[in-house]
Amino acid sequence: GQVSPKPFLWLEMKKTLFSIAAVLLGFLAHSQEAESLDRFAEVSVITRLDANPAYNSADSEFGFDLGNTSIYTLFEGSLSEHFSWTVANHWFHAESDGEYGWPYKYLGHSDSTNWLDYFKLDLGLGNWSLTLGKDMIATGGFEYEDWDWDIYPVFSSPLANSMSCYQWGGTLSYTTLSGMSNFSAQMTTSPFGEHPFSNGLWAYSAKWRGEYGAFSNIWSASALETAKGEYMYIFWLGQQVCLDSWIATLDLSNAYGSDEGFTSSALHGGTAALTVKYAPSDRFNASLRGSCVLSGDKETVPDHWTVGGIAEFYPLKESDDLRLHALLSYNSLLSQVTFSVGARYNLRLKVF
Repeated sequence: GQVSPKPFLWLEMKKTLFSIAAVLLGFLAHSQEAESLDRFAEVSVITRLDANPAYNSADSEFGFDLGNTSIYTLFEGSLSEHFSWTVANHWFHAESDGEYGWPYKYLGHSDSTNWLDYFKLDLGLGNWSLTLGKDMIATGGFEYEDWDWDIYPVFSSPLANSMSCYQWGGTLSYTTLSGMSNFSAQMTTSPFGEHPFSNGLWAYSAKWRGEYGAFSNIWSASALETAKGEYMYIFWLGQQVCLDSWIATLDLSNAYGSDEGFTSSALHGGTAALTVKYAPSDRFNASLRGSCVLSGDKETVPDHWTVGGIAEFYPLKESDDLRLHALLSYNSLLSQVTFSVGARYNLRLKVF
């Protein structure tokens, strides 16, 4: 059976929440002087439906699943230029084994995803910002830029598919005066620990995000504590070039991962992913994607590659709330061809 979180966990979480509340009171008092245009709050209900027929050439069998079919909510807002928040919940996923939906069996775990993705507060002062709460680990390149409800799991790296990337902690960031570079340092609970705070395992990350005209980069380095005093080091180099209607993105990483679970023995290796997107308008884009995964443990999982294409269409004028999408992919590890069609709709409810 499951191990219940220790009382120490709840005590530490209470201390953390009280500390956050104390900081917020100061910022809330200061935010009263902010202009009304800095104040907003919005709740979004995001639903996605996918239909994924697939063919496995290894055993000549057809299959079907619901892909990334899911239901999310997003609550975000701001009381001033100095204070904002983001809360994202994952209520349902058609292909999950119980992480989402009652009774939320992984609630209180840091080694698995659960119904709470984001619960963060952003405090800004000048070029500096401090983020506290549950946030994404600052590792990864451009692959981690999309919301979960917008991604295509068949093209995700094994690391992204297996790592519990939402963790509790804090991030300190600095943006240069030009606004072209952002540097951040982060400390969070480790995805290798069963329960946050009580296990005493931590993750440390540094990230450099740059935008220099047509060129952009997201580089990161992370040290994830797997056991007391033992770390796994992950480096990620993300590069992007934008030329008119064309966007090319290359992500390189020394990490592998495993769809069977996030374990230290299966993470050695490397990944390379290339995306070339053509977006002639805000309402339509098409992209070709390819990735190569090199395994450091070929007895567990061999090297493999994925290739395919995606088309997206936004039928509503001047809005991205409704997206229609289709994809075709081939995965050499599974010897599987997947065709997917689906839709994602964002229902926005303005609070103030």
